[in-house]
Amino acid sequence: MKKLLYILFLLLTIGLTSACQNSTTLRVGMDLRWAPFETLDSQGKPTGISVDLAYELGTFLNREVEIVNLEFGSLITALETKQIDVIIGSMTITAERAQKINFSDPYFYFPLITVMNKTFYESNTFETKDELFAIPGVKYVGPKTFISLSIPREEALNPIILEVNDANAAVLEVISGSADAFIISASSAVNYANANPDTTVIFWDPIDYSPIGMGVSKGNDALLASINAFIATLFTDGVYDRLGEKYNDIIAQGLPGQTIYFYTKVEDENE
Repeated sequence: MKKLLYILFLLLTIGLTSACQNSTTLRVGMDLRWAPFETLDSQGKPTGISVDLAYELGTFLNREVEIVNLEFGSLITALETKQIDVIIGSMTITAERAQKINFSDPYFYFPLITVMNKTFYESNTFETKDELFAIPGVKYVGPKTFISLSIPREEALNPIILEVNDANAAVLEVISGSADAFIISASSAVNYANANPDTTVIFWDPIDYSPIGMGVSKGNDALLASINAFIATLFTDGVYDRLGEKYNDIIAQGLPGQTIYFYTKVEDENE
């Protein structure tokens, strides 16, 4: 009942602001290098789960959608400088980012797993996250803007933290043995490990579950309310089901037996 009242309240907010919103294009920023969520098809057109989710949001708001392809590290700046209206780019909700932008309610929860250097993995004995973090001096690598480094920095025993510019550089560090571990979302981890089977291996015990939200600029409360109203309907209006029909087979290629609900199961358990 509370959830229904909340949705009705937000829909009233949408009604008050729809006149100005309906006439404008919703510019959605994302980094189109992260299949199956944000990528380009063979003709160079944006495709992926986040792209379809953006168009679903556009339908909900009765606004045209323009996908703006940007480097992940520049998305917040683009939002602050009004180059885009919203970020829908698999961005983890963090306190540091929330100082600069406002986040919606989570719409996915990404299990974070680890791409490991194969020699390191075979030379050490651990089966859980806690056992991994108890090994002193493990070299964790990740892009400066990713959550990949904040978790081991806070939880691991005397970690060595290696910052790089992007995820591809992080994987190269693991492949070469210059780094031991790269924590990243499950789908990306599997893609990297499958591409480098001789030098990397997946450590499957989840390091954490990363809440993914849409980002809007500070002060844009009307758009934020509208987005949260949309997110509140993802189960009931069949948005997740429609995404699943299109992407479940793709998800299962990297994560056998899994579907779109692999990324919502934390929320399911809390219902």
